[in-house]
Amino acid sequence: MLAFFVKLIFYVVRLIPVRLTGAIGAGLGRIAFFLVKRHRNIALHNLRRVYPHKNPAWHKATALASFAELGRTTFEMPHVFLRSREYLKSRIEIDGAEEVQQAISAGRGVIFVGFHFSNWELGAQALSLSGFPCSQIYRPLRQKPLEEMLSHWRERFGNKLHSRDESIRWIPKTLKQGGVLALLADQHLSNGVPVPFLGHLAKSTIMPAVYARKYDTPVFSGILHRIGHGFHFHFELRQIDFPEASDNVDQDLCDFTEATYANYAEAIHQRPELWLWVHRRWLYLDEQEEDRK
Repeated sequence: MLAFFVKLIFYVVRLIPVRLTGAIGAGLGRIAFFLVKRHRNIALHNLRRVYPHKNPAWHKATALASFAELGRTTFEMPHVFLRSREYLKSRIEIDGAEEVQQAISAGRGVIFVGFHFSNWELGAQALSLSGFPCSQIYRPLRQKPLEEMLSHWRERFGNKLHSRDESIRWIPKTLKQGGVLALLADQHLSNGVPVPFLGHLAKSTIMPAVYARKYDTPVFSGILHRIGHGFHFHFELRQIDFPEASDNVDQDLCDFTEATYANYAEAIHQRPELWLWVHRRWLYLDEQEEDRK
């Protein structure tokens, strides 16, 4: 029943012009900023950590804009999931596809690392729209009908989803066959490795670094830049330059991961409101600071 109502809502919202849909979502996101105290405080705390030199008014304005972006992205999802391939491609300027194709031709596979930056659901679709359908790890929903519906929408242009609960044996197989792997890598991972992210240690996944080092697989960032506040985007595909591998595997994995994060830092600093500040990304440091109190 829940899946039916979600599907009905998506198809109704799909009929609303996407610019208006985004504006409605942004407005509701701004309202949520004032109503949802816990996540407002998380966003402000994160912004103060990363930008201590900025004044409180800037922190508040950026957090408010981040809530608006989250609302905009959420309300754009019916268009992302239900619009045609041609429509979505017409809204995305793609830069760097030739370099990716050359890397794929080398036969060692390709790894894309994504962030919750701008409309990340469209970012995942943009890979297949660019001609690079990929395998992705995701967190399945508990409601099976809703899970099946969303998985169908996410896979409709050729992407393949793998639950994070299943064995990861498929990953090396995919890369050895010259396939494409996409991973989101900007969220707190409780069993992750502390790596500097935006200048502060955060527990992080080192999975992209592990496979890049082991199989000499090229790693690309796929950064979806929103143009203005509308439903137009610039999709930047950029290969990440890693330092030379050494005999110290653990240090290499940290260095590779830090290089991956540095690739995104520039985009986040340019438009911080497009990143998901409501997540406790630096929980590792937060817990240490709470223990010292």
